[in-house]
Formats: sequence, structure tokens, C-alpha cells
Amino acid sequence: MKKVNPGLTLVLVYTLLLYGCATENHTIYAEPAVKTDIQKNPYNYDNTIFVPSKKYRYNYSIVKNNDTLKYVLTTGKDHQKSWRLVPANYADTNLVASLGIQTLEKKGPIIMENADYDQTEISLLHLNKDGKPLDAELTGVIENKRNIWLHPFRFHAFEILQLSPFPYIKFPFRPHRQFYWKLKLGRHWDELQEVKWKGKLTMKCTYKEEGEEEIRTPLGVLKTYVGTATAKTRIGESSLVSYFNPEYGFVKLVYKNIDSSMIVITLDAGN
Repeated sequence: MKKVNPGLTLVLVYTLLLYGCATENHTIYAEPAVKTDIQKNPYNYDNTIFVPSKKYRYNYSIVKNNDTLKYVLTTGKDHQKSWRLVPANYADTNLVASLGIQTLEKKGPIIMENADYDQTEISLLHLNKDGKPLDAELTGVIENKRNIWLHPFRFHAFEILQLSPFPYIKFPFRPHRQFYWKLKLGRHWDELQEVKWKGKLTMKCTYKEEGEEEIRTPLGVLKTYVGTATAKTRIGESSLVSYFNPEYGFVKLVYKNIDSSMIVITLDAGN
């Protein structure tokens, strides 16, 4: 894990848990880079959802043992961050009240240090009640006319999502179509506290495009493409139901995780 400072008051942290090596991802299409200004991301050119001019905010809930929770993030004297789950109605300045996604316009630290990185760089924001970032993850998304594949939130209370299916949709949407993806997770890393394993671990995901459904959101009733996915490893299974809208992207994600928790992330605002 590496820390970078892009000039914000927070520290953007990213892990190089990319979408695996090329041999593991035959079904994910990453478009070729285009020549751009030396500072601009060469993969942003065909995006319509994850573009620098748009910001998305999401509500979330974590359900464990029938309790609906959010989480509080604090920073110690050693500048290390720690977190704990709290009731959803908990009032605290360090409460992560919502989540956000913001696309980087220029090349960020990942591309600057990894010339072969073929994704749009995005910040996954952990926001307080005033919408200010308490922390952020710098990671990537693949968006083009053939598919969209998104790194999930994986810091702090969302670490467990590393072991759940990543949001992924193919175009054109075809109900009942199945496709596959797998990720070599390697050995256990210290950041993931909820689940541990010994030796190397591989996650195998099966996706199915189910059909269309209209869902009610703060932005109105939106038409969505519904997909289901399962992820299997030798230490357990998890699942995801995703709702994708062509204008706003993944507007609802319902995870059932390997630790028996459930995480629901829903679009709250987009501009």
C-alpha cells in the first residue's frame, strides 16, 4: 500500500490490486489509449459516465447481525486511521455519512508509476455529513462501449468487498447471458481483518444479466439493467446484485459478503 499527496488536505491511498494480469481477464475489454495532452488520462476519451465533470454521491448501509450500521473513521497521533461500526443514526463529526466517486481528469499517481495501466483513474471518497472527504481511495474503472468494470470501495468498513464480485456489465445488455472473471488475490494482507487465509487465493466470479427493472431513486425513477454475480473462493462465497443505469452507472449495489454481512450502496445524487 502506498500513500500519495495530490495536493488535497486528505491523503489519497491506493493499492495496486489491479484487475489481475492479462491472462486472467479475457472477458474484460480495455480500449486502446489515444494520444492526448501529456498530462491527460488517455483512457477518458470515450467515457460518458465516469468523466471529470461529473460527481456521484451514494448512501450506504452495512447490515451485520440484523443491525443497520455505518462507520466512524478516526486518525490517531501516529496518523494511522482506524474505524469502528456504529448505529446508522449515530452523530459524530467523523461519521462516514456517504460515499462518492470522482474521476481524475489528468494522469494520476497510478498511471504515472505504471505505464501499462489501462484504466480511468477515480477517487472513491469516504464523506462526512457535510460532504467533505475523510479519506479516499485512488483506483480505476474501465468504461467503453463493450463493458464497464469498476473497482469497489475496499477501504476500512468496505475491506470485505475485495472478496465479493466487482461491479461489471457487458454491452449490449442481453438478459440471461453469463460471463466470467477471476482474480488472483495472492496471500492474505494485513489490512483485511475480518477474514484471513493461508497461502494463495483465487476468486472466481460468474455474472448473469437478468433483465430490466425501474427503481425509485432520489433522482427519480430510473430504468436499470439488473445483473447478478457470485464469487467463489476456497474460504467461502459471496454475491452481488447490481442495478445499472446508462446515464448514472451502477445506481444500486447489494452485496452479500463472505462474512455474512450485507452492504447496500445506492445513488443519492449525481451532477
